[in-house]
Amino acid sequence: MPFQSNCRAYERNSVEIKCRLSSDQQPLGRCADMSLGGVSILGALKFQKGTSLAMQYRLHDEDSLRLLGEVVYCREAGQLGYAMGIKFSNVPSWKRDVLGNLLQEFKNNLAAQHDFQLVLEPTTMATASLTEPVQSLDRYPADPVLRKRTKRVRQFTPDPAWVIDMDHALAPYRQRIWQSKLVQGTASGQLSLQQVQGWSIQFYPFIEAFPQFMATYLAKAPDTMSRAFLIDNLKVEKRHAEQWVDMARGFGVSWEELTHTPVIAEVETLTHWLWSITSRGSFVESVSATNYAIEGVTQGIAKTMVNGFVKYHGKEGVVLTKKAYSWMEAHAHYDDLHPTEALELIKCQATTPELRQRVRHAAQRSLEYLSLALDACYVAYSAVGNTACKPVGTGP
Repeated sequence: MPFQSNCRAYERNSVEIKCRLSSDQQPLGRCADMSLGGVSILGALKFQKGTSLAMQYRLHDEDSLRLLGEVVYCREAGQLGYAMGIKFSNVPSWKRDVLGNLLQEFKNNLAAQHDFQLVLEPTTMATASLTEPVQSLDRYPADPVLRKRTKRVRQFTPDPAWVIDMDHALAPYRQRIWQSKLVQGTASGQLSLQQVQGWSIQFYPFIEAFPQFMATYLAKAPDTMSRAFLIDNLKVEKRHAEQWVDMARGFGVSWEELTHTPVIAEVETLTHWLWSITSRGSFVESVSATNYAIEGVTQGIAKTMVNGFVKYHGKEGVVLTKKAYSWMEAHAHYDDLHPTEALELIKCQATTPELRQRVRHAAQRSLEYLSLALDACYVAYSAVGNTACKPVGTGP
């Protein structure tokens, strides 16, 4: 029976995903159809109208996507058991993107549906599980030591000659970023407070959009391993925008400045490039441009820049608490395997000379645009004075 609620505005897709309770390993029903607004379930599962549920789409019994839902109807369905309609509630934009890509994947690849389960958790437990700190919903804890203890063991293959050549070719682009005036100036404390506030403002839209880039090419993932990598990565990336806000506030940047300051052309170009390559490029090009290139260079940036934060603490309007350090320290100190995992996918899927060349070009272009963005941001906020958190030439 199709999902019947206020979610009719969304296109409904027939799916065959097994459903169970979190307390029961045996399936008790199946999804009949699913949309961006909700899902209908047939089987032995029965909850009263108005019941709140935590819903987890799981890939091979690992958390993939968590949502909240509310039962909008539940009625007998003869030999099928019960027909129950659940409306999703409070779905953030990045989760809606992931959900949309999952729906597209289910539509294009019926076999993919058999790899997923929908796990339901009733009222009180639902509230508890979804009000934990955000990082507790990730497979790996935020704490560096705990993260290392709980990581799954991954086997990485030796790099073939073409990957070694690519890595050597990209090395100067990485060094240019790490040695840029903005990165080194922040590390030494020589940047003005206005310049530090400036880069925290300018790069916020890019940081916020990063999980959306990955959601864009999730539907292109050619196999279960690739999908699992992206979903895992999305779960880690989802809290980074919040951490960036904490850092900017620590440097005295207001929410209004962070969200309403015009973005300079070079930073916007970096964002547009990643939107472009992840939308029109192949899956492996997208992984190369984002997870391999950008994530691969970020750890070096964070390790360098965070050393200078202490030099700004105590200046007018600057209060650098532990939360203000969280973004930089997370990227600087934990053993981030995402770029290495991304390279494994690239090695498996870039099987022709033409595709390998496109992969290399995608990574190089991302590094080039990031370098230009850092340099432009350094110059745009180089005017004397710490009061105006806006780039030079943006008007009154």
